[in-house]
Amino acid sequence: MGEPSEPNRKRLYLAGLAVVIVGGIVAFALLQPAPPLAAPPVAVATPTPAETPLPLPAAAQEMAEASSPTPAPAAASGAVPAWENSIDSILRSNVSEAQMAQMLINILPTLPEDGQIEAANHISNLLPDSDYNTVRPLLLNTSLPESVLSVFFTDLMNRDDSTKLNAFLDIAQLSNHPFQAEAMSDLQIYVGDDYGTDWPKWKDAVAQYLKTASQQ
Repeated sequence: MGEPSEPNRKRLYLAGLAVVIVGGIVAFALLQPAPPLAAPPVAVATPTPAETPLPLPAAAQEMAEASSPTPAPAAASGAVPAWENSIDSILRSNVSEAQMAQMLINILPTLPEDGQIEAANHISNLLPDSDYNTVRPLLLNTSLPESVLSVFFTDLMNRDDSTKLNAFLDIAQLSNHPFQAEAMSDLQIYVGDDYGTDWPKWKDAVAQYLKTASQQ
């Protein structure tokens, strides 16, 4: 068998070279490290919105509303106390001032302290000296608040001497009266002497003072 011709040798050479190149490429590819496997995707939990409660049936809704506590109504502001209406009613009545005073005297013990103070002021303004004996029991009632007794005691300074000094003498004999000491002091000023607890002497001294004052 003869040697291949020159063209054939070139073709054989090129074919062999191609085989070598391809084999080199394959070998190079086999020698490369395999790429890392991709991590599987992590499932992210999506927050679930709060469920909207289903509406109650009409009957159940009515029962729930009925069982709910009902707030107490707020107290009416600016309401006029009942005792003020009672006093105003007396002051608007068609009677004399002395009768108005007597009506106020009658209801005073039933009133709260604020009402007693207001009634005492009206009584002091309405009651004439000639009828003062009708309010004397209140003046000497030591169970009444001092604020109320103070109104009556202060009013004595506007009364005539006979009414005033005899009231001072009555108060001075009540050791538990809040104005007992002041009544004793006023008596001493008028009669010019101090008889301690000798009440007959005080009574005589007051009578003498009134007699002398009436003659002047």
